[in-house]
Parts: sequence; C-alpha cells; structure tokens
Amino acid sequence: MPNRINLRRTFVNIHLWLGITLGVVGALLGITGSVLVFDDAIDARFNPQRYAVSGPQLALPYTDYVQRAAQALEGRARPMGMQLPDADGGPVVVNARPIAQGVQGFYRVYIDPPTGRVLDIAQAGGVLGWIHQFHGSLMLRDYGGRAMVGIVGIAMLISALSGIYLWWPSRTQWPRVLGFRPGIGLLRNLHYFFGFYGSLVLALLSFTGIYIAFPDAGRAIVGAFGPVSAPLPRPAPQPQARGEQKPAAPQQPRTEEHLSKNITPDQAAATARSARPDSTVVGIGLPTGPKSNYRITMREPGDPLRNEGGSTVILIDPRSGEIQRHIDPSTRTAGDDFLAWLRPLHTGEAFGIGARVVVFIVGLLPPLLVTTGTLMWLRRRRAKPGVNVAAANGIRA
Repeated sequence: MPNRINLRRTFVNIHLWLGITLGVVGALLGITGSVLVFDDAIDARFNPQRYAVSGPQLALPYTDYVQRAAQALEGRARPMGMQLPDADGGPVVVNARPIAQGVQGFYRVYIDPPTGRVLDIAQAGGVLGWIHQFHGSLMLRDYGGRAMVGIVGIAMLISALSGIYLWWPSRTQWPRVLGFRPGIGLLRNLHYFFGFYGSLVLALLSFTGIYIAFPDAGRAIVGAFGPVSAPLPRPAPQPQARGEQKPAAPQQPRTEEHLSKNITPDQAAATARSARPDSTVVGIGLPTGPKSNYRITMREPGDPLRNEGGSTVILIDPRSGEIQRHIDPSTRTAGDDFLAWLRPLHTGEAFGIGARVVVFIVGLLPPLLVTTGTLMWLRRRRAKPGVNVAAANGIRA
C-alpha cells in the first residue's frame, strides 16, 4: 500500500507540473488546432471569390493552368506545384515561391477549372497563416520551434495518460463516476468528466503530433518494428495557410521559364496514369532544379484518406519522362500504412466530418483542463495544515 500511494503521488506531481507549465502552451496549440480543422471552410467564408468556380471540370491542359498562374504573378514568384479540385469541386490552386530574396511567404493562385480564369492571388499570411505557423512551430521555425511543439506534444501525451491513471476508479465506483460525481465541487467535476472523455483523443492527437514534429525519429522507431520504405525526396515547401493577405505591388517583372525544357506537366501526368490507370491525379509538383523530378500525387479508388491528398506518389524524370520511383498500394509496407494514417488522424480527415467535429471539440479541452487544474492546485495550496490535500482534491488512495 505505501508503494502504491507513493506511485500515485508521483503521478499526481507529474500531472500537476506538466499541466501548469507546458500545459499552457498545449492549451494554445489545442485552440489553434481546432481552428485549423476547418481552415478551408473559414477561408471560403472570408474569401468567397477564391472559390467562385463556374464548374468542376478541368477543361484545360495542366500546362495552361501553370502558365496562367505565372502570367498573373508577373514575375514575382515561380510556380512550384498545383493542387487539383477534389470530388467536392473547388478551384485549381497553383502554389508559387517568391523570386526576390527576402520576400517571405508563398503565393497561391486560385483558378477556375473550366475557364482558366484567375479568381484570386493571395500571399500566405493573415490570421490563418499566423495560426498555421504558431501551431506548427510557435512562430519560431528558424529557432527550433517545431521541436518545441514536439516536446509539448510529449508532455501532453504523458499528461493525458497519467490523468487516466489518476481518474481510474475502484471496481465498486464505476457506475457513479461516468458522469458528474455527487458530493464534489464543480471545478473537480469539470476536470474529471471532460478530462476522462477527452483524454484518449487528446492522447491520440498528442501522439500523432509528436510524429509530425519529429518525422525522421518516428520513421526510425516504426522501422525498428518492421520494414519502412525509404522516404521520398521532400517536395518544395508549400504555403502553410490559405492566406488572407493581398500581395504587395509587383517588383520589376522577370522572364522565368517555369516549366521543364523537356516533358510538360501533362506528359508527366499521362505517364503516371499509364502506371496507375485506375487512379486520379490530385496534385503535380513541378521540377525545382536540375536534379529534381515531377512529383505526381494520385488518389486510389476508395481511398479513405482522400481529403489528405493521394496515397500514391510517382516521381518522373522531367528530361527522359521515365518513372524514377513510385509508392503505391502494391509497394507500401505495413509500416508505411501506419505512418500514412498519422497525419489524417491528427487532422480528423481520416473518418470524415464526424471525426473532424470530435477533433475540433477535443482541441478546446486543454484550456478548460489547464484552467480547472490550476484552480484546483491553488485551492490545494491554500488548504490548512493537516488537511488531507489528496482527499480534498478527490484523489483516491
């Protein structure tokens, strides 16, 4: 019994100090994560012109969309890739990187699929851009911010699991602890009730967030349990948000050749389709240097991760037109599948709108849990000498 009490006391202290220190940052990450669950809908609400398409049909060659985006950018940025509308419709989005040194943020060019008309040009930024950067790196990308987010994720995972341990009742208490408990204060009831029902999802979000922050370490750990394919070369960085800032006045126009000197995006996509005839092209990454390839992203029929992009990626040499490498259902290992599910689980995209709503709600729980937990701690500190503080806080021995 003394050993059990000491173990619980250790978990109480871990849970407490993680909550009142790193838990504050975790609460902010939870709030921003909830917003990002519906970032597309938020952007469409405040920027409807970007989504005012005349239809879902892709009536033009892929090359035309890239060229129209390049013309609209007037030499300010170079197209790096394009995202094609999904089954729900929407614009073709061409992502572009600024050419001038010192210019921050990416450009996104929104194009009407049937007509090729440019609907809007936006530079990554604004409120949604800030939220994306804070959630991903605490606005400290160049100072180890992503690693800091990963450390906070580890703390939140430990906090969630230790909270379950501390909440866990004895066998005879089960029927009366699944709701609000009679005889204890509102603060503790709020903390226990929402903490228990949200803890498993919070643990899942923390676990998946840790992988997003430390992908190389995550692959290494999964690789220790089974084979994992070597990672594909990382594509050019994409805009982190839909953005709400209008681009600044154009600089001196520059003549840039945005497409490959050899095969076109349409030819690259045709090569990918010949390899996977039943798949749908959903994204095209353009070559960014002399040694880079076309990156064709494809969605397989019945793919449950359709909102997270495609599950098949094919790299094509822009000079020879030959397939350099591909990852598809026939080549993926169990470890690859496990890793592929982590991000859509984190965003809620894996199981449709219902899961996104759950992730949105659970993302708002850390502020509630940190607030109620801190107030419980302050009451504990004010307790008179001799008071059993564990019992005062509802912690069973």
